[in-house]
Amino acid sequence: MKRLIGFLFGLATMVMVFGAIYVAASIYDTTDKFVIEPYFLRTGARSSDLPGLPKSLAEVGKRKMRDWLIQKYVTEYFYIVPDAENINRRMTAAFNSPLYIMSSPAAFAEWRQKVAPEMRNMAEDGVRRTVTIFNGIFKPDQSDYWRVDYELKTWYKPNDVSEVPEITRGTMYLDIGGDMHIDTIGNVKQPIEEVQAALKRGIDPAAVFVFTVRRVLDEKR
Repeated sequence: MKRLIGFLFGLATMVMVFGAIYVAASIYDTTDKFVIEPYFLRTGARSSDLPGLPKSLAEVGKRKMRDWLIQKYVTEYFYIVPDAENINRRMTAAFNSPLYIMSSPAAFAEWRQKVAPEMRNMAEDGVRRTVTIFNGIFKPDQSDYWRVDYELKTWYKPNDVSEVPEITRGTMYLDIGGDMHIDTIGNVKQPIEEVQAALKRGIDPAAVFVFTVRRVLDEKR
């Protein structure tokens, strides 16, 4: 009798152990509980670094392309990264920065003399600044200038994640001439092969459009 009771007790114990193992395995088995949600991140400025096919000019439209080029110009005009070498390259004509290519000699010289030195000092101090365009870009009646409202966010303390950025707003007026040739890629005097070669070298795509800012007026608020 004792042997039978012992056998039944041992059998019950084994059943309980295997049952506990099964329950534990069911709880921690996540093989069918994964949910994969793909996200595509922009990895670079060039179309070759982006997923999918780039949109054609016909799909984008001349108005949107004009606005993108103006936004690019204003961003290049004001942005700061905490690297003095970055602003030094942008100030050097030989570097062929987007701002240099997209500016007339007079407009670039004015930026280099009146705006860039302060930005270089800020970069040396570890300052970071971003640029955002808000409101619509338009040309007021009886004016030769396109109006662009912008917002700057500036962080003065490197590596301080608790810092609240300083926010300033302003308005730029850009004289870009009557015909921007936004439907022509590259300088009209250059063959398309040279434009393609420039893109392969990594030149900023915005710089291959025939787009020139002749004069800049800036109003801080």
